[in-house]
Amino acid sequence: MSTKLGNKKGLIFTGVVISLILAGCGKASSNASSESSSAVSHKNQATSQVLNWTASTELPTVDSVKEYDVVSQEQIDYLGEGLYKIDSNNNAVPAVASGNPVAQNKAKTKYVINIKKGLKWSNGSKLTAQDFVYAWQRLFNPKTAAQNASVYYNIKNAEQINLGKKKVSSLGVKALSDTKLEITLERRDPYLKATLSSENLFPENEAFVKKAGSKYGTSSKYVLSNGPFVMKDWDGSGTTWHYVKNTKYHEKNQITLKRINIQVTKNTATGVNQFQAGKVDNALLSGYYVKQFKNDKRLKKVLQLRSDNLELGIHSNKKLQNLNFRKALSLSINRNQLVNDVLTDGSRAATSIVPKGLVKSPDGKTDLSDATGNLVKYNPTEAKKLWAKAQKELGTKKISLDLYVDDSSDGKNVGEYVQGKVQNTLKGVTLNIKQVPAKSRFQKLMSYKFDTALGGWSGNFDPYTFLQQFQTGFEHNHGKFSNKQYDNLLDKINGSDLDNLNTRWQDLIKSQKVLIDQQATIPLYQPASTYLISSKLKGVVTHNLGTPLDVTRAYLVK
Repeated sequence: MSTKLGNKKGLIFTGVVISLILAGCGKASSNASSESSSAVSHKNQATSQVLNWTASTELPTVDSVKEYDVVSQEQIDYLGEGLYKIDSNNNAVPAVASGNPVAQNKAKTKYVINIKKGLKWSNGSKLTAQDFVYAWQRLFNPKTAAQNASVYYNIKNAEQINLGKKKVSSLGVKALSDTKLEITLERRDPYLKATLSSENLFPENEAFVKKAGSKYGTSSKYVLSNGPFVMKDWDGSGTTWHYVKNTKYHEKNQITLKRINIQVTKNTATGVNQFQAGKVDNALLSGYYVKQFKNDKRLKKVLQLRSDNLELGIHSNKKLQNLNFRKALSLSINRNQLVNDVLTDGSRAATSIVPKGLVKSPDGKTDLSDATGNLVKYNPTEAKKLWAKAQKELGTKKISLDLYVDDSSDGKNVGEYVQGKVQNTLKGVTLNIKQVPAKSRFQKLMSYKFDTALGGWSGNFDPYTFLQQFQTGFEHNHGKFSNKQYDNLLDKINGSDLDNLNTRWQDLIKSQKVLIDQQATIPLYQPASTYLISSKLKGVVTHNLGTPLDVTRAYLVK
């Protein structure tokens, strides 16, 4: 996600390229003046507007406050909407908000945001500024145990509330009226509008949430919509559900699809077969199938601003506390071979932590990834030397580690590749693949008790959010890596460096070098999503950061 930035601190990030149009898009208006009950009409529009769509795995939650994974994020985008949203031109534009945030002080740490009038929830109740206050207070309330809460600690008092040191009512957000929201920040945020488009900051209806209690977000019965669609027939664990058009949505006239049927399809072959049989309108491809359909006009590729890593349970496994062993593991993996021969979907071999294409230098000439250089090279000879040193230091010739991967085609393929390269290079090391549902893998990582696992991170609009995951005490620092030099650099990047672009740039580079020198994680690749999409579906928008495919304003043609 990206946004046009109105101050000099934002110039460092003007290289962000986030979304592109796959087909002619029925672009949504940013005002709420039209209340026509009829949808916008498109040329050659099909009579039936029922989309059959796939999801890659089971859905963990539709509670926007508790959302912490890509699958939940994708599904919540159907039924929810925040103050702002990322449009097809890469800009953060008003959604529930009626205009841009208005700064209330010179430091730009206090803002007032006006909210559109006449907004309603899908049950007909009024949507007001208080719905944001309630949702955000719930996000940081330690009782909620929201796993992404720490990502938004820049909101005044958020961290202290989340740690149980201050009252929830002290959070820096107030409803000045039904249509005026005041936000106070800890420090200036050059990405404020884009930050406020995040699913975790969507509004929630207090009366509905309290009535649902602990069941809120666990099934379609216990979730309320303020977005384009209303969820139906999801029981909390099933592999099928659907959405119907939300007649209370403020831009309902921009929504053409009447219904979206969702089916979980984990296996690539199954998805392709269903697509070719006309049972579904999309299929996620991997491996052999990318090559098979490389010349098909229905093939669409999206390089994501995401990093996929081999996460290391440094805290929970004493063998992984040996630096030479961790470095040996990294040097034994050929990332170019992984992306070219295994994934074959346009993914890019990782060279550092922050993905390529996210940010450019203050002069706008150099990508951060290029400036940082390749920090994660393949060198089996050096890997064997370091493994020999590690064996002496650890007093053992053999080490067995569990490797947790998703029960998807990519999870299996990447896991087996890493397993093969490590075991063939480092004789005596065994990786035992544990293929589990995505939800179970998330739970394992969040338990902080694992050996190794395939993990990924879709950061925010600032490269700091990719680096933060390895900061001491950060909730998603799954290996509990801790390094004082690294922590100090991150404190500068998110503090004093905001007033000095060149210094911040150098610290972004330094921090990545420290991280890889200490091998806190093992970067693998920057993923690309490759899809077959029906030629009858128009108006699909892709995003490199966040939800890959946005079909909320798409439509079917004859």
